[in-house]
Amino acid sequence: MIFKWSIPRGGFPLKIRHLVIVPLILLLALSAFLYWRKGQSPTKVLFYSGTIEATEANLAFQVAGRVTRVFVKEGMAVKRGDPLAELERREFEARVDAVRAELGRLQTLRTQLQTNFTLLSKTLPLEVARAEANVAALKSQLRELEAGNRPQEVERARQAMLAGVAVLEEAKKDNLRYEQLFKKGLVSEKEWDTARLKYETALRDYEQRKETYEVLKEGSRQEQIEMARARLREGELALNVARSNLKRLDMAALEVEAIRRQEEAARAELIQREEQLSQTRLTAPFDGIITTRSIEPGEVVTPNRYVFSLADLNRVELKIFVEETTIGRIKPGQRAEVTVDTFPGKVYHGFVSYISPEAEFTPKYIQTRKERVNLVYLVKITVPNPQKELKPGMPADARLE
Repeated sequence: MIFKWSIPRGGFPLKIRHLVIVPLILLLALSAFLYWRKGQSPTKVLFYSGTIEATEANLAFQVAGRVTRVFVKEGMAVKRGDPLAELERREFEARVDAVRAELGRLQTLRTQLQTNFTLLSKTLPLEVARAEANVAALKSQLRELEAGNRPQEVERARQAMLAGVAVLEEAKKDNLRYEQLFKKGLVSEKEWDTARLKYETALRDYEQRKETYEVLKEGSRQEQIEMARARLREGELALNVARSNLKRLDMAALEVEAIRRQEEAARAELIQREEQLSQTRLTAPFDGIITTRSIEPGEVVTPNRYVFSLADLNRVELKIFVEETTIGRIKPGQRAEVTVDTFPGKVYHGFVSYISPEAEFTPKYIQTRKERVNLVYLVKITVPNPQKELKPGMPADARLE
């Protein structure tokens, strides 16, 4: 049986035409989209290989000495501050003790000198002031003796003496009268004693006034003037001594300052000696693994000679080299997946922490001779390593998107 198919006269119905055209349009649109996607730069996964490295510190003693103890071996994990090795300490301890004793001696001496300075600063100026006042008084006395007495002073002394004579005569008469009355029994003995005491007092007063008048009338004698001059010379000598002693105050201050400087120097030396003593013990500067040890007990070490290597394995780095054509796809902070042959199937997550700003030739240990002429960029991938599974020197692969 043979079937024939022909287009009806007048064409297909409208409904049939729609069923044919719409799928055709969708098919053409899908083809165009796929062609456009094919022309774009698709995201490609980047694979690189490198070697695990860790932050390492080479440790050395800062002082020379003989090793007495070594506390760690290669491969041991240590914490920050853990002791690694120790030198003979006796000589360093003796130096510290000697400087500490000298510092104590200087502190005691400075205290004594300071006390002496304080005492001198109070007493010496007072001695000068007293000596100056004494000289001024002696000069005034000498001037009065050399000038003699004034007429007014002599006249006043004469009038005082005459007044004393009158008082004395009156007291003498009263004394005689009371004596006679007492003998007659008309007054008591006490009343006579009172009159007699008044007479004796008046007599002494008169004699003093008379002596004063006669001295003033006669004037200063030459021997008095010479004695006053001698006393003035002695006073001036004492003043010079007091002023000379005042210079001791400056010397005492200089002594205190000199000892203070020696004390500061001794204190600085003590700090240095104590620091050297502390440096006889080498400690770990951070948590890590001892990778090398090059000393044994009894060995003599010199300053700055490396005796340990300590690796920080909390974070390690994978170094890779990226071609010029691809470096633009690597960004700081970009995530990376790292794997090692030692732990197959385990993925360590890291991030790009460093991109070299300059290109270099591929290192010999990375590529073939032909590839070593290519320019590449060093990229570091930091990988957290809390379990300390990744070790320096392990080959590793990195996957970046």
